[in-house]
Amino acid sequence: MNVVTLKTWRLLLILMAMTVLGSSTLMTASAAGPGDPDTAVIVNCAEMDLAGHCQIIVSIANADTDPVELRGAEVHLSFDPTLVQIVDADDDPTNGVQLMVADALFDGTLQVGQNLVDNTAGTIDFALTQINGTPVLDASAAVATFEWIPAAGVETPTDTEVMVTEALLSTPDGYPISVDEISNGTIVARPPDEGIVGTIELQGRYDHSGTMVSALLEDPGCCQIFTDAEGRFKIIPTEVGTYRVTAWKQGYLRACRTGVPYNSGQLTDMGSVTLLGGDVVPDEVIDICDVAYMASRFGGTDPFADITGDGQVNILDLTMTAANFGRSGPILW
Repeated sequence: MNVVTLKTWRLLLILMAMTVLGSSTLMTASAAGPGDPDTAVIVNCAEMDLAGHCQIIVSIANADTDPVELRGAEVHLSFDPTLVQIVDADDDPTNGVQLMVADALFDGTLQVGQNLVDNTAGTIDFALTQINGTPVLDASAAVATFEWIPAAGVETPTDTEVMVTEALLSTPDGYPISVDEISNGTIVARPPDEGIVGTIELQGRYDHSGTMVSALLEDPGCCQIFTDAEGRFKIIPTEVGTYRVTAWKQGYLRACRTGVPYNSGQLTDMGSVTLLGGDVVPDEVIDICDVAYMASRFGGTDPFADITGDGQVNILDLTMTAANFGRSGPILW
């Protein structure tokens, strides 16, 4: 092999080596970029009595290298409007039904792109970003919350889902972040509770049953029911209107409240009231007539004088009557 040929081969080898190194460097540079964080969009629902609330939770978890910042989230959901209805967060009918914006994930200035609930179609459209604030690299928190109530016409408890139909997460540069996990929320739609409820406690007794509670429309009348052992009652009137509710038990002063409203599908809680014992002669006043009657039956089993209901007229009945001497009814509820 001559000198020219040898030099030529050496030059070719050097050029090939440089090409390989250059290609390797370019491939490495082109492969470098943001990491692939773990992300999730979760609808978390919890019951509160017959209604409840839900949270739309967004989470992101980055590796130590090449972290991706989460700057915005857009979520679209669907629900069954025949079973549940979403409560308007701001009570302003002019801007439609809206969710409550949560600042748990983003602590900067929030910009809401969309916040609209359609209780007829059963859809929720929500989009939120932050203009400034702490970069969100590893976090899991709510971006919105909402309350729900059972829809009218629900007759039996029914499980239903709030489903994520679409979710889109964004970097500050407007690049999408893949959503790895989507979790729907479950709601138990129960029949709406309604009626007029309350509790009647009987002074001196542990068993508070047997008090008759009546609810009368100011004009005309309606219905009545007896309390249970806890003193609780529930009346479901036959007509919408304003009622006068009265509680009465033999040996006790009555309790009464007027102007109690009732609407179909609405629960009116009247709270608790304690009836005062000692009105043995039922004239809505505890006086010497009641004390005299009780004294004449002392030690016996007269059911009218046995105010405490323990089967005997004794010092418990007499002491209560004496303590309430001079009181009159009806008691304000």
